[in-house]
Amino acid sequence: MDFKNAKELLELCQKQNLPISRIMLNREITEGEMPEEEALSRMARALEIMKESARTPIKTPVRSMGGLIGGEAGKLAAHQAASRNILGEVLEKAITCAVAVLETNASMGLIVAAPTAGSAGVVPGMLLSLQECHHFSDEDLVKALFNAGAIGYLAMRNATVAGAVGGCQAEVGIASAMLLPLP
Repeated sequence: MDFKNAKELLELCQKQNLPISRIMLNREITEGEMPEEEALSRMARALEIMKESARTPIKTPVRSMGGLIGGEAGKLAAHQAASRNILGEVLEKAITCAVAVLETNASMGLIVAAPTAGSAGVVPGMLLSLQECHHFSDEDLVKALFNAGAIGYLAMRNATVAGAVGGCQAEVGIASAMLLPLP
């Protein structure tokens, strides 16, 4: 059940009449030699870590080890609460969540850097803002994370897993591809 590129992945989806998320879940089950419930549970746990890393700094600001970063997510949340959004609700919330993940990371907190091999918070930011604004379920977000995992796997297999090599630009580009199509 392996695929080397996006064309092979899409052909596999068509052949099996399954979405990307299910193809990736099946791959995780096979390659990880685990039952489906365990694979789903692991991804649900990753989602919970993402939620925590994106929400805690908004409620309780944290400072980076060097003191350069901290409190910005709370300021962005306050800006939104004052209805001073200029980018639209989804994007404003996504940016706030992403900055919160950056603050969590910079303060040595627990984040989920995979599957983008980065810590800029783009995937949790977008997923959590879409959930809040459009009421996607956690199950929908888990499916989106399996979509993300498939694209992240292709990036790892064909490009790089090192954030230091690709930088945040690579993470943003890869993460953008991961989120479509949202279940």
